[in-house]
Amino acid sequence: MQRTYLILFLLVCSFFNSFAKGILYVQSPKAKLLTSPQLTADGLPLSMGESLTQTSEQGLFVQVRNNDKTGWVSKLFVSPLPPSEKIKLGAASNSSESVLARQRASDFTKTAAARGLSETEKLRVRGGAELYDFESLRWLESLRLETNVVTKRTDTSFSRSVSSDTEQEVKVGRALAARLIQKYNLVKEEELTKYINRVGTRIANNSSRGDLNFRFGILDSNEINAFACPGGFIFLTKGSLHQIASEAELAGVLSHEIGHVVLFHNGSFEKMNVFLEIVTGMLGPSGGEVISAATSATLDELEKQFFETGRDISFEWEADEAGVILAAQSGYPANGLGDYLGRLTKAPNAKQLTHTHPDTATRVTKLAKIESTASNKDAPAVKEEWSQYKKLIP
Repeated sequence: MQRTYLILFLLVCSFFNSFAKGILYVQSPKAKLLTSPQLTADGLPLSMGESLTQTSEQGLFVQVRNNDKTGWVSKLFVSPLPPSEKIKLGAASNSSESVLARQRASDFTKTAAARGLSETEKLRVRGGAELYDFESLRWLESLRLETNVVTKRTDTSFSRSVSSDTEQEVKVGRALAARLIQKYNLVKEEELTKYINRVGTRIANNSSRGDLNFRFGILDSNEINAFACPGGFIFLTKGSLHQIASEAELAGVLSHEIGHVVLFHNGSFEKMNVFLEIVTGMLGPSGGEVISAATSATLDELEKQFFETGRDISFEWEADEAGVILAAQSGYPANGLGDYLGRLTKAPNAKQLTHTHPDTATRVTKLAKIESTASNKDAPAVKEEWSQYKKLIP
């Protein structure tokens, strides 16, 4: 049985190359049809929701056809997923999903199907509810964030409902996030968490993942590390925050993790339900989370990447480049991530990071070559606020 789940996970991973040749959709106001594969090249603005036909790719850029024109566009600003509304965390599932969830719940406990998945029921997980902390995750999801950092997508092409691919991605990512919180505990410092979410949301809004409701949390660990779960759940450890010296550095770190999500480094979740029995209801009210054994096995593999094997090294290089570009496009200095990593070369508690990431000194050298081509003079400068919030770190 365990071998079967591993095969299923590998099948899901076969979708990693989400930018295979096909149709891509413009999902960021930053997207331009460029004359060459670099952001500083001349380019024509692209409309939100516009479809492009991919012909080739080079690094973080794809060559596309747009009507009678051919050019390049950054992968950070387009997506293979059709445009859709932003997913609402905590929204109740529709009636058909609720019925299906209750039917599948009977596989885990006979009484669950009889009572239904009410708000007062406890988490039912085959493999152990002790592995998850959804209660703390709901605290993070419930934080009211300032609306002035949310990009309003008024284009009519974004009037579609949330795609099933996005729903699957968020369900898996939400369960993985609950595992991380259970492992480390969530730091519930509200003002600091809101501030980090403001910075992260500003950056995420410039990317192609407008369908995701990103959430950024702090883990109670002195290790220096950060984690990007599918669906936009991103976590920094307390130890990482103590090493950050400016908001530009914070933006660089968050941009790196956002890059993993935007570039589908966790895998594409298209047709994932064919391989994994993901019980619906994870986006529902408190107490509605149900996780199957197959999903639990997949989470085991994703968690193993965080702590043991790491992602493919090419994904880390891409995320570093994405970290520079997204931060710069959001009004931050392009050297924030490089400055932060340069400091980590001397930090004794950064050992865990080197287990799952490329050599830090090599990363700094590569980033220096990217920074000069990533600056965005048109982006409004961001007010530096890190010093007043850093003192709130426990």
